[in-house]
Amino acid sequence: MPSKTQQAIADHQAGMSVAQAARKHEISETAVYAALKRLAKKQAKEAGMQACPCCGSMVPTERINRAVLKKTA
Repeated sequence: MPSKTQQAIADHQAGMSVAQAARKHEISETAVYAALKRLAKKQAKEAGMQACPCCGSMVPTERINRAVLKKTA
């Protein structure tokens, strides 16, 4: 049985607003938004994207030049 958050995400993906899906499953909107953010990050990683270490935006993995980054001690 999927969790309340997973059910709310499914409802949101079916066209319901985040607020409506959260109310329907008696959870906070923040929980749904956080889960959507995790889901987007997971999908981006599967598509070959990675967060830029400098700015945090999602870019193709091959575009990150690690040679120019500062070395940490």
